[in-house]
Amino acid sequence: MECLYLTDEEKRMLDGEYGYGAQTGMKILVALGKVFDAEKLIPVRSAHVAGTGFKTFGKPGVAWLEDLVEKGAKVRIPTTLNVIGVDRATDLGFPRDLVEWQMRIDNAYEAMGAVPINCCTPYWCGYVSRMGESISWSESSAVVYTNSVLGARDNREGGQSSFASGLTGRTPYYGLHIPENRRGQVLVKILDKPKGYSEYSAVGAYVGKKIVEKIPVFEGFDPPSNEELATLGAALACTGGVAMFHAVGYTPEAPTREAAFQGAPHETIEITRREIREGFQIATRAKSREVDLVLLGCPQLTIHQVRYVAEKLAGRKVKEGTSLWLQANAFVKGMAKQLGYLDIIERAGGLVLQDMCTCLSYPELLGHKTMACNSTKVSFYTPGSNGMDIWCGDTDKCIETAITGVFADEEI
Repeated sequence: MECLYLTDEEKRMLDGEYGYGAQTGMKILVALGKVFDAEKLIPVRSAHVAGTGFKTFGKPGVAWLEDLVEKGAKVRIPTTLNVIGVDRATDLGFPRDLVEWQMRIDNAYEAMGAVPINCCTPYWCGYVSRMGESISWSESSAVVYTNSVLGARDNREGGQSSFASGLTGRTPYYGLHIPENRRGQVLVKILDKPKGYSEYSAVGAYVGKKIVEKIPVFEGFDPPSNEELATLGAALACTGGVAMFHAVGYTPEAPTREAAFQGAPHETIEITRREIREGFQIATRAKSREVDLVLLGCPQLTIHQVRYVAEKLAGRKVKEGTSLWLQANAFVKGMAKQLGYLDIIERAGGLVLQDMCTCLSYPELLGHKTMACNSTKVSFYTPGSNGMDIWCGDTDKCIETAITGVFADEEI
């Protein structure tokens, strides 16, 4: 293993001359760089920190953060925070002590200069990475999107390593920061087009499970929307360990199939209606069709997606005993209120939530047992994180489930 090269400034950080926070971050990054045989550290333009939910962070993590605050740690580059386990604007009835612990995490990061957007889609909140620039983002779906759709360079960071980058402005040079490591490895031929972003999520679930950590190259999409590409990437990252994909003709490093593969050999997978259905089935782990919670949005919904749900719910009512939650960020929720969509959804009995990821939250403590969702990522994590049974289907099916309380898709 070659020695990790550090610049004079990086050595001073490691020696503590830039303060305890920069020194702590540098220690983490040096250890990470050695694990991955990185030859050097490189500057990064921004950091996005995941793993911020108390459910996974725990009391020792809170103590670590508050110690950093006490010792004067500050971020050196724009640093944003991922989703958390509560909604800062809505009291859903979670135990007060859990809410307080969660807010201590947010408050500690904010005291160090991080911005608590509490959003899994920072690229839709003004934090847009440029083509070719290196960043240090955790949150697996955001990593896939920024690598694939924006053409920035990022590895699948953990919460601590991305925050270490925030404290130092550096990350180890390995993996997808290196151009030759970004070429495609598997051709995915789309023979039957997915319809809407939920079916893109099903395609991602199917392909991710098949290829694990390889880089897929999709060929045959109709012009995909940003929402469709985001949900595709989110699913790829959970059933597999995918950190990047190419879509021929639509993502910046894949103007052609040849450009995407850069001459490398590859295998081929074909996608028909059968594979799309199988993608939904991968994500279904329920027995009873009676549903008490319907969840829409993972990644968090855009204003266009919120409007679609509002239009479908206008003049209708969510079934008593069934909850309908829409996951969004604070920016989208504010716009939905201004445009009247929030009123329509709330009159129907639904809630637009901000900040929160249900998988990091506590719906099980409110008595929820069976969920329907339109995201294979939610369905992948919920049984283990929340102990709930789950159905996965498209957005229209989930809206009908909220109205009837029954998931009735006979294809699943």
